[in-house]
Amino acid sequence: MSDKKTNGMDSATLTIIIAGLLILINIGATFMIVDTKTKEVVNNVIAKTLALEYSKVWGKANYDKITNITREQTIAWLKQYDANGGAQPAAQPQAQTAPAPAGGELSQDQIKKIKDWVYIMWNPDVEVTWVEYSDLECPFCKKLHEAGTIDEVMKAYDWKVNFVFKQFPLDFHKQAPMEAEAVLCAWELAWKDKYYEFIGKVFEGSEARGNSYTKESISKLAWTIWIDEAKILSCIKSGKNKARADSEMKEWQSLFGITGTPWNVLINNKTGKWDKLPGAYPTASFKQKIDSLMTK
Repeated sequence: MSDKKTNGMDSATLTIIIAGLLILINIGATFMIVDTKTKEVVNNVIAKTLALEYSKVWGKANYDKITNITREQTIAWLKQYDANGGAQPAAQPQAQTAPAPAGGELSQDQIKKIKDWVYIMWNPDVEVTWVEYSDLECPFCKKLHEAGTIDEVMKAYDWKVNFVFKQFPLDFHKQAPMEAEAVLCAWELAWKDKYYEFIGKVFEGSEARGNSYTKESISKLAWTIWIDEAKILSCIKSGKNKARADSEMKEWQSLFGITGTPWNVLINNKTGKWDKLPGAYPTASFKQKIDSLMTK
């Protein structure tokens, strides 16, 4: 009797084990199906995302180059961060695509040309001028302006350093050329005070994917700071400032070797000496460059 009972218990146990195994197999099969579908969806999203990024820089080869350059600059940025004892930059420098002059000396005629289309913020007659060549959809440019670095630098020198914002719209930022023309129209209609106020407004709503503004929406934005909406829209649509924006970009690209944004050039107006600081660096980095340029 004891043997029969034992055999009965073994059969029941075996049945439970088999049932459990079948359940586990079904669960495993379900997870395998879900996992396969999930991987397909993820791979599809990755493929489409990469295709979009490739299209922005005209192919995978350019994308790979930019990725490698960015990696190298990030390593350099981290080393600088450690060397500065943890003083954090406002943002990493924008990736560059070619070497550029480390600095040099300008003639007085060249300095005069830089100031021909002048949008000088603060006193025009100072020793050092900071010129930012910028793209209104560039995320690094946006961070430089939102960090308050420009005001901090000006205050540090008791407004004895001035600032100039010039156009450098990059080809792969879809609306940047139109936005450059829009801020030039603002300067034309309302002069430099509104020019800089409008630049700040444009940066507030800018995005790097070309979804920031249309001609109509950027004109409505101008109206919020009391620039005539109809007049600025007409100015933008006319394309009258395209040549002006192109000239700023091309002329200073050859002069300073500009390859990315924000490209900051610091110029001693008396000696002609200049230095560059490409990227969205903190106030301390700009002060170091300015101090080295100022006459003792």
